[in-house]
Amino acid sequence: MNEITFDILKIVVSICAALVTAYVIPYIKTLKEDKRYASLVAMVEVAVKAAEQTFKEAGQGAAKKEEVMNFTAEWMKKQGIDISRNQLDQLIEAAVWQMKQEG
Repeated sequence: MNEITFDILKIVVSICAALVTAYVIPYIKTLKEDKRYASLVAMVEVAVKAAEQTFKEAGQGAAKKEEVMNFTAEWMKKQGIDISRNQLDQLIEAAVWQMKQEG
């Protein structure tokens, strides 16, 4: 292999490495975060439905919510997911609203 061909090959490899670093790696990270968010939403929905089954008497909304908050917070800790308590509260409210819409 002559020197010109080798130099061209080095340039091509450098460009490919730069493209992978600039576009492919961030894209993979985005996919991973999307999957983690989807699993969080699914877990909140399961926890809300479980609390609904556990606390059947009327007027126990606060106890249900606290149970869901604690369960989901522990699950998130194990999964390495970090969101604020306010954000978790909003996810729970959305899951409750969706459950009520489904009947």
